[in-house]
Amino acid sequence: MAFRILVVDDNKISRETVQTLLVDAGWLVDGVDNAIQALANINHTDYDLVITGYYMPVIDGPHLTGLIKTRHDSADLPVIMLSTRSEADVAAAMDMQLLSMFLRKPLNCDAKRQLLDHISTLIVATSGKAA
Repeated sequence: MAFRILVVDDNKISRETVQTLLVDAGWLVDGVDNAIQALANINHTDYDLVITGYYMPVIDGPHLTGLIKTRHDSADLPVIMLSTRSEADVAAAMDMQLLSMFLRKPLNCDAKRQLLDHISTLIVATSGKAA
């Protein structure tokens, strides 16, 4: 079974890099460039995971994460955040317990491998689907 993942990042290169990585791993991936589009997609599509950037116009990644987690229909949806900011900086701006994973951009080979390895575990743990 293929997992459906939503990638949210206003940086087209970052978004497309992550999308390609995930598609090559066999997952179904949708990409949007802002949080408003992400919330609309979440209303209409059953995602297994959301990967978001930190900096985005209008609604940033921390606020998007909070909105996802406060909705009854998506409260258990795993969210991974990718950011050029340090983990300590992100932790100062949001509750890190809302995130399933944080990785610093740009993603090197080890970080990409860690992301791919972690995604299956996250999805299986939260949805009960077999990897």
